[in-house]
Amino acid sequence: MTENGSGTGTFVSSIHRSILGALLAIAGLIGLSWALGAIYGGSLLLGVAGIAVVGIAACWIIYLFVEGLQER
Repeated sequence: MTENGSGTGTFVSSIHRSILGALLAIAGLIGLSWALGAIYGGSLLLGVAGIAVVGIAACWIIYLFVEGLQER
């Protein structure tokens, strides 16, 4: 986003990162419950896929934090 002097661009990109982070956190929690249910149910392959979803969401959230710090 572009900076327009008043800080509105920074504010909008901060809100964008916040919303995306919240949605990724929800996806990570769903992936964690999916992984635990699959592993306890005996399906190791689905459990690994759920853990991959959790890992991808966690990495993306960390990237959002780094991006926000660099924007400051």
